[in-house]
Amino acid sequence: YRIKMGQGIAGYSADRGKVVIENDIQNSPQFHSDVDESTGFTTRSALCVPMISQGKVIGVIEVLNKIDGDFTTNDTDLLQSVASLVSIAIENARLYKKTVSLAKHERGIRGMFQKFVPKEILDKILHDTDDKQAIIEEMKTLTLLNIDIRGFTGLTRKIGPQKTVSLLNSFFSVMGDIVFKHHGIVDKYLGDGFLALFGAPVSSTMDADNAISAALEMQNALPRVDDYFVKEIGASVNIGISIDTGEVVVGNFGFDMKMDYTVIGDSVNIVFRMQGLTKSIPNSILISENTSKAARSHLETRKIDNKDSKGILKGLKVYELLGQNR
Repeated sequence: YRIKMGQGIAGYSADRGKVVIENDIQNSPQFHSDVDESTGFTTRSALCVPMISQGKVIGVIEVLNKIDGDFTTNDTDLLQSVASLVSIAIENARLYKKTVSLAKHERGIRGMFQKFVPKEILDKILHDTDDKQAIIEEMKTLTLLNIDIRGFTGLTRKIGPQKTVSLLNSFFSVMGDIVFKHHGIVDKYLGDGFLALFGAPVSSTMDADNAISAALEMQNALPRVDDYFVKEIGASVNIGISIDTGEVVVGNFGFDMKMDYTVIGDSVNIVFRMQGLTKSIPNSILISENTSKAARSHLETRKIDNKDSKGILKGLKVYELLGQNR
C-alpha cells in the first residue's frame, strides 16, 4: 500500500520531518483509515519518526500498538536512535551504489578511449580537479610525428581491400602501441600512415624527446613488421618518419554531428612536407631544427640536403636522426 506525502501519520511525519506520537489514534486528524480497512488491521496507537540524511527526509519508521501503555518520549528517543542508524546505512548503501556506478562508467570510458588515448591523458581528463583551465581549444607547442609506408598505394591494387585493411591494422597496431608507450596520441590515420601528437592535451618538457624515442623504436620494430609483410604478400615494407616541433592550434574541429580533436598550423604542414624528403633515404627518421633544439637528450644526427627552395620548407634545416642518448 503506497502512502502519499502528507497522507496519514507516516505521510505527515515524512512531509513535515517531525516525530508524531498518537496514543488515541481514532481521534487523530492525521490518521488515514484506508490502510486499516484494506488490511483488516486495527490501529490503536502509533509512533512515527522521520529518517533524515543530508538534511533530507528519506523515509520514516513507524511502530504501532504499544503492548504496555502509551508511547512516551523514551520510546521516541529509542526509535530516533534506530532511525539514525538506518539512515546512515541507507546513505552508505546509496553512496556505494553510486561509487560502483561511477567506477563502471569510468571503466567503460577507459575501455573505449584507451584504444586511442594513453592512460596518462585519460587520468587527466577523468580525475584532474586542480587545473580548472580547459585542456582543449588552445595554442600549444607540440611535437608532431608522421609515419608513412613508402610505395604501399601501388601494392593495394594488387592485394585487394581486405588484405590491405588487415596489413594496415597490423602495422598501425605495432606503431600505435609505440606512440602510446612514449606518451603520445594518434591524432589521425592518413591512408597508409598516421599523424601522432606529443604534448596534447597534456604537455611536458619531454615531448620532443618522447617523439624521438618513439620514432627510433618504430625504426627498430620495422624488421618484425617487414617479416609479417613478406610472409603475407611477399613484399618488404619501407617507411619514412618525419618529426617537427612548433606552435599549433589544438581543439575540437567540425560541427555538432561530427567533431574531431585535432591540430592545425604550419607545423602540421611542415611535418607532412618533410615526409617527401624521406623518399631518398629508405626507413629514415628526419627531424627539423626546431625538434633538435627542443630535445633535452643528446642526439646523433646528420644534416641532409633540403631541396625545397620555394615551399614551406624553404630555409628549414633538416637532419637525419641516427641515435639518441638519454
